[in-house]
Amino acid sequence: MHSWAQGDRLALAINFYDYGFDFWHPRTSSLVSIGGITGVEFPIQAYLAALIGGVFGRDAINPAFRLLDIACALVGFFYLFRLVFERTGHFVAALLPACFLLGSPVVGFYSGNYLPDPASLALSFVGYYYWLRFIEHRLFRDMLVALAVLTLAALIKTTTALFLAAVLGLTLVWGFFEPPLMNGRQRRWFVGLAAVSVGLIVGYFLHNQALNTYYQSWQFLAQLMPIKDDDSLHTVTRAVRGWMWREYGTVTQYRMLLASAALLFVFARTNLRRFLPLVLLLLPALAIGYTFFWMMGEQLPIHDYYVIASFVPAALLLLLLALLNLGRFGGWFRWVSSVGLAVLCFVLLRDGYKHLHQRMEDDTYAWLQEGGARLDESGVPKKAMVLILGTEVINTPLVYADRRGRTLSAVPADATPQYLTELMARDSLEYVLMPQDFYTGMVQHHTTLPTAFAPVMQQPFVVLRRLDMRQPW
Repeated sequence: MHSWAQGDRLALAINFYDYGFDFWHPRTSSLVSIGGITGVEFPIQAYLAALIGGVFGRDAINPAFRLLDIACALVGFFYLFRLVFERTGHFVAALLPACFLLGSPVVGFYSGNYLPDPASLALSFVGYYYWLRFIEHRLFRDMLVALAVLTLAALIKTTTALFLAAVLGLTLVWGFFEPPLMNGRQRRWFVGLAAVSVGLIVGYFLHNQALNTYYQSWQFLAQLMPIKDDDSLHTVTRAVRGWMWREYGTVTQYRMLLASAALLFVFARTNLRRFLPLVLLLLPALAIGYTFFWMMGEQLPIHDYYVIASFVPAALLLLLLALLNLGRFGGWFRWVSSVGLAVLCFVLLRDGYKHLHQRMEDDTYAWLQEGGARLDESGVPKKAMVLILGTEVINTPLVYADRRGRTLSAVPADATPQYLTELMARDSLEYVLMPQDFYTGMVQHHTTLPTAFAPVMQQPFVVLRRLDMRQPW
């Protein structure tokens, strides 16, 4: 599901390994930018996966990347568990937030892949936990941990910077109305560290802009695509109501959120008295989700994972407040709630498992699976640059082929082999890869193809080598 973005991120790790671990000049396998160098959100996951590959070998990069993201998710789940259990002592209720996240088709799937969104979300849970501890116990070191973790989460995924800003703003306002929250020295430290945090995010953003400008890259160019008019709104809402809502969550989860929203008002007095920090954090979370919908709405039907860092925090805060209230009760209610919530955990995990397997059945690039090994067997050098036909996705096919180069969705019907040769000469591409049906169509239209290309491989896909490598760029 959305293999384009996954291929882009995995390509970062592979190219860190292949090109000297230069963190400040990340590159992918695609030559759509100069040298493949591109600006991208803080690629710490890809870099760590590449470093692990440096220890255990290049083949370890892929599993290392997945395991790092799974580890991030587990850390986030653990701190969600602590947030609930330390305040209620209700073990089953404390398990529910993690089960809720795993039950979401979009969150459960991407938490085991290469995208930054689930990792950033998980780290933000750690930040919220320590920020809440700071508000409750007034230990300034908790605030320092919260700031550090939320800053890292915001660097990994820019959307999370909005939630970091919410935490900073709430802390400043809270300190103004309740001076004992921080003493004078701590206030100065807080303001200074907040400035450093914002400076790091802005500085890295400007660094990315400079890379994209200098190397003419658009690979990770996140653009605002607001909902401009009624037609645009209709298109987005139709896509969301038609099929996207089933990818964001299940019917069980939507019912849980409706029940949590109702309990928010049922326990309004308790929430304001005992869980005020989370209530205050929920308000900007809802505002962020609303703003994100209007400013990025046209991308939602295309990028299903955009909801992870923008809408999931608000949904989870609703659920947390409901669990914190329900978990306070003892006696017979605790026994009943334990059984009910355990059944709910089972249903969520079952649904998540089912949706995970449905998403893993995507075979868009079945023709290129094990492509790198097939090219090795056919004698295509690792350093050879390739052109892959039949796809517009810029990195995923190249990752499958384990080569650098370019991709092209189609060749014009009236294009000659000379056209293809000139296209490849621009980037010194030596080999061209394509599905068998694509090759059959090309041969029918261009009988002179064998004069410009030599066959290298016919199964399971076609590989041709450009004969005239003297043609200048």
